[in-house]
Amino acid sequence: MTTSGQTIIEMNRDSICGAALRKIGAISLGQTPNATEITNASEALNNLIAEFQTMGMPLWARFDYVVPMVALQTSYTIGDGQAVDTPFPLKILQAWTVVSTGGNIQEMWPNAIDVFNRLPTGGTSGIPSQYNYQPFINYGVLRVWPQPDATTVSTRALHISYMAPFEGFTAANQTPYFPREWNNALIYGLTDLLAPEYGIPPSDRMLFKKEAKDHLDTALDFGLENASLTFSPRE
Repeated sequence: MTTSGQTIIEMNRDSICGAALRKIGAISLGQTPNATEITNASEALNNLIAEFQTMGMPLWARFDYVVPMVALQTSYTIGDGQAVDTPFPLKILQAWTVVSTGGNIQEMWPNAIDVFNRLPTGGTSGIPSQYNYQPFINYGVLRVWPQPDATTVSTRALHISYMAPFEGFTAANQTPYFPREWNNALIYGLTDLLAPEYGIPPSDRMLFKKEAKDHLDTALDFGLENASLTFSPRE
């Protein structure tokens, strides 16, 4: 048996757009989309990627980051060009502090905004044990309680595990910010979005919609974490 030995086979922005345009009959087999078709399809593709962010927390978009703590500071703005200069989290899934020497971990408890706002303020300091995260447009604000004191800042690091925003396309040769098993979800999702613009009959559009859902469900199912889930009462 002879195989290619290649496990990473990627599409780029224009190949995804071309595949979707062929499926709705906008271009013929072997035909190259014109500049206007690529521009319109790329805009729809980026909108699709933004919508995919609402689908949950795939493992490949989950990252860890160390947030620099400042003594007596409870609020940290995260985003490109912000005080914590990194792409802002869509959601913070977990937060904890780690002792610099020894590595002892203290888990932090997530709180809703209204609960966090009722926590006591004024002079309360120590090792942060609770947090709240609120995403805004292109940045987010992480708040911790109690405010870290000087000893905590010098001996511990604040870690977060978060869902990162998906990167869109800005050039023809860029590859997707997705594993390759998402290629069909991108192509058929784009096909579904473009179909109304090209006058596809409602009956055919329903077929495109079903195919888009099937491919998206397949990609989502594969991206789930294979692990047990433990519930415990809050202490």
